[in-house]
Amino acid sequence: MKKKLIVVIAILLVVTTFAVAGCSLFSNTNDLANTSSSTSTNTGTKTTSTDMSKAELESMLAQYRELADSLSGKVTELEELLKEATSSGETNIGAYASLYTDCLLNLTCTEGRSSVQGTGFIISKDGYLLTNNHVVTYEAQVEDTDNVVGTRTYYNRYTGELIEQPVYGTKIVYYIYSKVVGVFDSESANYYADGKQYAIEVLYADAEYDLALCKISDASVTEWKAIPFYDGDTVRGSELLVLGNARGFGLSATSGLVSATGKTFSDYPKLTFIQTDAAINGGNSGGPAINAFGGLVGVVNSKFVSVIKSSYFTSEIEDVEGMGFAIELTKVKEFIKAAEESKGVTVAYTTTTSSASVAA
Repeated sequence: MKKKLIVVIAILLVVTTFAVAGCSLFSNTNDLANTSSSTSTNTGTKTTSTDMSKAELESMLAQYRELADSLSGKVTELEELLKEATSSGETNIGAYASLYTDCLLNLTCTEGRSSVQGTGFIISKDGYLLTNNHVVTYEAQVEDTDNVVGTRTYYNRYTGELIEQPVYGTKIVYYIYSKVVGVFDSESANYYADGKQYAIEVLYADAEYDLALCKISDASVTEWKAIPFYDGDTVRGSELLVLGNARGFGLSATSGLVSATGKTFSDYPKLTFIQTDAAINGGNSGGPAINAFGGLVGVVNSKFVSVIKSSYFTSEIEDVEGMGFAIELTKVKEFIKAAEESKGVTVAYTTTTSSASVAA
């Protein structure tokens, strides 16, 4: 935003200078007109008189040359400012790893003795946070009382009766972890306090979108820093930065390219994905995918891994290299809208098209 303001001021300055110069030029042109020759016919001899001396004319010419040189310098300065403003939002994509340190949390979700780790990131100043559904929920196999698969007969030794009981099938049920906490990276200048844990409330989770809307709150924080959403198209071949809690070791950054967009999978029929060759590991789930303009373009979801295929006689490794996936931002916005309608909240995220200054 500052660079755009500088460019606007520079343009106004050049335009104003040209306008002033133009007025001065026209004014002095009139003066020069007043130095035009006059004739006297009293003696029949033609004579010429000039109102300005040669020295004055040379002085005026020198001033015009100085003004021209000044304008030339302003034009060059304006061109440089325009180049800088155009390219500044795309330089050094890795710098966003430091810029967004205050926006990312290493999540730990616990249920009894079981726990998992993932990544979450703040998307609004009032503390709304995004992560994956599979980070904050766990599955359990329970009895499905709506699905009778047979009967079971047993003998009641007290009454001497044979009793038949239905045998139910099972189903998978997802539960939200009873304890979800977040820790900021030690490089966070504002929120890290010797490993302080922040309580995370899971407001809305959807397995079909594999996303969860959460809320972080702390009495000492009145305004959180947030990652802005990118308001533009994501194209194949553009740079991508992935941030997250890789392998539970804390905040890390990896970069790559957008390998493809619009990828679909039968496991998530409602979603489309960005494919990237940026390194993605366990713990990166729920982390942000950032483009060269510092805007969010996706939420990390999964990756393909190498597998070993074996039979009784042979075995082979099916290699996979650099195939990670992030949920596209259009689908993230769909999820947020559904969460807002379900919970009656407003998630006031910001957007950016050229730089991350709105989140700085």
